[in-house]
This record gives sequence, C-alpha cells and structure tokens, in this order.
Amino acid sequence: MRWGEEEKIGVLVKKEDVKAAIEKLMDEGEEGEERRKRAKRLGEMANKAVEIGGSSHLHISGLIQVIRQRANERKQLST
Repeated sequence: MRWGEEEKIGVLVKKEDVKAAIEKLMDEGEEGEERRKRAKRLGEMANKAVEIGGSSHLHISGLIQVIRQRANERKQLST
C-alpha cells in the first residue's frame, strides 16, 4: 500500500483521524497532560498484567493447561 491508497484496500482508520489523535495527545494543555498520564497508567497496567503472576499471564497459563489436559484426555481415549 502506498500513501493515499487507504480507501482502495478498505483501511478503517484514516490518516486525518490519526493526525487528530496525535495532535490531541501532544496538546500542551491540561487535557493533553491528562491523556498522557492516563496512557502511562494504562501502559503500566498492561505491563503488570503480562508479568509472571499478572492477570493476563495467569489466564494464558490456565488456557494452556486446559488445552494440554484435553489433548492428554483425547490421547488416552484413542489408545
């Protein structure tokens, strides 16, 4: 894709929207400062979630455990 061909391939986010969002984020005013603080907090929360013992890590580990258990059960049934 080349610059300006977004509509041809069905890009849902237009460059004008991205530009506006960046301008809002970079705003020097109080609103921009609040956005940056919130973005930082969300980033910290996301990092904690994927650390060992974090919520995302625990959920993925649990999912992997269930998949392994089911695979073992199927293996035992087929023998």
